[in-house]
Amino acid sequence: VILLVTGGHFGNSTATSPVESWEHNFLPLARDFRVIAVEKLGQGETDNPRDRDYTMQAVARHLADFVIDLDLRDVHLVGQSAGCMPVVVMARDIPDRIRSCTLVNSSTLAPGVGMTEVNLAGCPFPPYTRDGQRWVFERSAHDPATVTDSFVEDCYRIRMLPKSREAVEAMQGDGLKESLFQPRLAQLKNEMLVWLAQGGLKRPTQVVWGCNDRTASVERGVALFRMIAAHERHAALHLINRAGHHPIREHPAHFNALMRA
Repeated sequence: VILLVTGGHFGNSTATSPVESWEHNFLPLARDFRVIAVEKLGQGETDNPRDRDYTMQAVARHLADFVIDLDLRDVHLVGQSAGCMPVVVMARDIPDRIRSCTLVNSSTLAPGVGMTEVNLAGCPFPPYTRDGQRWVFERSAHDPATVTDSFVEDCYRIRMLPKSREAVEAMQGDGLKESLFQPRLAQLKNEMLVWLAQGGLKRPTQVVWGCNDRTASVERGVALFRMIAAHERHAALHLINRAGHHPIREHPAHFNALMRA
């Protein structure tokens, strides 16, 4: 089983990250594996957190419950961007079900200071628009031409769901992003980086990084790899040239070959 975990966070009024992010990977990999693409709690068409628990901890619990309820075993976990944090949390919390990890361009997990907020500030288009969604993904890419009209439309459809607007109101209007989400995320990141530095992962792991990512520099990807490789013999680092935050979309054949290998 390959479990693909999307990036993104709930409560973003400009952009979203649905399972269609993996549209160039899902079917090619499905020729050789059972592939499942899952949308995190509050993302895509998955419902928002219960009791306003807008935390990454709740996201990780939801994904672990998903794996347990489907009785998935020997799972190859793949996380992109913010999807990497729950991947390593699952590797810690349900290790008997996890076979390997693939971590792709994650400012959320990698050591150091992220530049996501800076890079994506100043969107010239209003919230809840196709143009705003397109701008975010083009800004995150090395080659803007890889952001297709069909993908923008898939993202826009999710952005216009009532539950997506509800999450924006909770995170931004009610202030849960600053009062709850970000403090708990900082706590979890520190906790997981300490765990990784102490050799807690104990699973074959590959780090895949687009070299031209403006939000998560390649140096941070190398730092994450070194932290893991210090304790895990079966660790690998793959740097993909001329790729931004989504090498899975800009160079899908390359990424799919890495997964098969």
